[in-house]
Amino acid sequence: MATLPRTPADPQRLMAELDFLSQLCTTVASSTDLQGILDWIVQKTTAMFSADEGSIKLLGPELVSPSVKTRVASRASEISSGSWPPEISMHVMGFLIAKNEPLASPDLTADTRFQGLRNAPIRFRSVLAVPLKVENRFTGLLAVTTAKPGREWTADEIKLLAIVASNSAAVIEQARLREGAREQKRLEEEAVRRERELDHARTIQMTLVPSRPLLIPPWAVMGRIVPARKVGGDAFDYFPLGPDRFAVAIADVSGKGIPASLLMSNVQGSLRAFCNGRSPIAIAVQQVNQSVARNAASGKFITFFYAEVNLADGRVTYCNAGHNYPLLRRRDGTLSELREGGLPLGIIDDSVYDVGEIDLVPGDALLLYSDGIPEALNERGEEFGDERLQQLWSAGRGASPEEIIQGLMDDVEAFRGRAEQSDDITAVVVTRQPS
Repeated sequence: MATLPRTPADPQRLMAELDFLSQLCTTVASSTDLQGILDWIVQKTTAMFSADEGSIKLLGPELVSPSVKTRVASRASEISSGSWPPEISMHVMGFLIAKNEPLASPDLTADTRFQGLRNAPIRFRSVLAVPLKVENRFTGLLAVTTAKPGREWTADEIKLLAIVASNSAAVIEQARLREGAREQKRLEEEAVRRERELDHARTIQMTLVPSRPLLIPPWAVMGRIVPARKVGGDAFDYFPLGPDRFAVAIADVSGKGIPASLLMSNVQGSLRAFCNGRSPIAIAVQQVNQSVARNAASGKFITFFYAEVNLADGRVTYCNAGHNYPLLRRRDGTLSELREGGLPLGIIDDSVYDVGEIDLVPGDALLLYSDGIPEALNERGEEFGDERLQQLWSAGRGASPEEIIQGLMDDVEAFRGRAEQSDDITAVVVTRQPS
């Protein structure tokens, strides 16, 4: 280690030390703001050493704002956020950590201890840097620099900067902990606020779907949603269309959460507005599609199934806009899929839709469902699957809609086990009981 230049004890330096400590105490008493404390220390240090620039660089943990990890003060300008070139920071910080002693260099780019910095283009040349340590743990560095090379840092200057750093390190650490605690509290309060908003959104969403079965003996209709989050992108509806018909629908927005639920609310409003039994189904679905296309964000779409059921003869007229094929179960357990329709809503605003027809006779039932059922994953990443769903549906003859839906939800949950629910789960059952 090179021998440091020796100078007699300087009363002015001692006074500077006492003045710094006194003002540091005053600053801490008047401010708990980390950035304010950092700014004061670098400004005070720059003036104390008649340097061109003073700086503090803090090591992790990550701060609230990366810009306060390095603070720079210049006698020629205001305090600012800045950064030494990465190679300079790495060499200086590495030296302080490895040697556990101050770094005093009259010309950093010509210093034989830093061959990798020879002739490096940097804005300062002479540097005095000391470590910031809390309980023997490095937390950063404090440095003063000059633009021109050749400044010989005296033993008193090195000692004074080390004393400044030793008194500043604990103050900075305490301010950083306070700031971290404030940020943690803010994040917790924000999480509570979001949770309240999601609860409110879920309450609103659940009011937009039927809360009770539709019972028109021998017909019964019931549905249920289990969102993957507080709010989701699935919806269903059923409602009478005069004395001789009722409507039933299910929809699934691409995506989850509040954005999906907002788009779904548009679909639900359009459904009631256009699918009122007065227009042919193909036209009504076209109108719903146009409404969605005008309001959906780019890349968003909605799968949709809509049907009208004639109470007297059981004729079901339907349109499937890209949704999972509903499963018609005959009273003997055989299954068929309802496929006629067209593209999902929102993809092309002038889409044309086909219409299909089937008859539900006494003992038949219809299952509408979202892809959250067949695509439910277990802990091994396996899907519940269409085949398992079809087997359960085929075997559920004679049960009420409530029993069917509860059994289906229980089976999906048992299959999933401890795996997280990855998508909304929705099912609607329409039954026509035997006379």
